Amino acid sequence: MTQSINTKNWTFSRYTKGSSMALITFGANPESLEEDQLEYYVTVLEDEIHETFQKEFSTLAGACVYLNANYSDWTFEDQTAPKSGCSTCAAH
Repeated sequence: MTQSINTKNWTFSRYTKGSSMALITFGANPESLEEDQLEYYVTVLEDEIHETFQKEFSTLAGACVYLNANYSDWTFEDQTAPKSGCSTCAAH
């Protein structure tokens, strides 16, 4: 079964490849705030802090479709999945 990011798991799932990760974030700009609307962003980060790409979407579903179409060949990660071993501590 192929895993993908959707409107139910987007807050805790991402795709990774090497030191890069692709995920969905959200925010707003002055115009969208006036209409009480959020915007969704497909964001690619390098080393968890350096933004290398970002594309804006008005719907979460649109962001999910784009993210899966462009990054599903990367490794899918569910951040709620149980972890084991040394890397389970907050220092990792």
